Amino acid sequence: MLKFQQVSKNYADVKAVDSVSFELKVGEMFGLVGPNGSGKSTLLKIMLGIIRPTAGELLVNGERLSEKGWQSFRKTIGFMPERISFYDNLTGSETLTLFARIKGGSVNNISDILDKLLTRGVLDRRVGGYSKGMRQRLNLAQALLNTPSLLILDEPTSGLDPIGTRELYDIIDNVRQKRPLTVVLSSHILAEIEEKVTRVGVMKSGVLKACGTLDELYEGLNLPLKLYITIKDKDVRLEEILKRDGAVDITCSNGHLMADLPREHKFKVLSSILEHKNLFVDFSVREPNLEEVFFGIH
Repeated sequence: MLKFQQVSKNYADVKAVDSVSFELKVGEMFGLVGPNGSGKSTLLKIMLGIIRPTAGELLVNGERLSEKGWQSFRKTIGFMPERISFYDNLTGSETLTLFARIKGGSVNNISDILDKLLTRGVLDRRVGGYSKGMRQRLNLAQALLNTPSLLILDEPTSGLDPIGTRELYDIIDNVRQKRPLTVVLSSHILAEIEEKVTRVGVMKSGVLKACGTLDELYEGLNLPLKLYITIKDKDVRLEEILKRDGAVDITCSNGHLMADLPREHKFKVLSSILEHKNLFVDFSVREPNLEEVFFGIH
């Protein structure tokens, strides 16, 4: 769908985006993560056609678009910004009708999910009385009015409680099950998105430092596995076995022994501790999470 080829964006002496190359795949959910000032917002604006790159090019379905082509392409994009301003004197229903007229969509396009986002009583109220969570739900509703093929979400769960967050992702999943929908999800809440995205792009200082599935990032960074052992009693023998066979950063707290397990030592360590099952109750091994991947990239 979208292909970035050595895209850069400069503002005076500041290089907000520096030679970024990657491709969005149709139907995937792509996570874009990075700290403030990393270039995420600039990259989203380039995707939306709001700004043009200083260098490089953005191809849509393999083609370089003309101005008219960009106008047509933008009609296929739904955008849920982190912050959005609504007219406080309009009701929720009137707001959606206004956005539908502007975007060339229809409120009927989201009739099957509107009740899950906002009840009829809420839609009949003026937006000025909405909570931040209600505004975010209305924000998602307006982003879906034109039945987009590309949905860009910038910090979509800001202001939502855990139940609201789950419902928001459930609605997006429901739309994706019915038709092809490519989603770009920009967020700094890494733990929240790691179970939802197909691939991840990690931005730092305007550079795309890594891009791929979580498994690909784990392997590429060679980050250690995490070993957790529930022990019966504190016993130095188990710690000595872990050290001997290659485990590192071993700590013991609240009846648990924790260690980083280099992948090349995985089978040796597990084989050794299984020979001493009398020293522990249970154990588990897990991959590093997205946050650990993020901080492992330099």
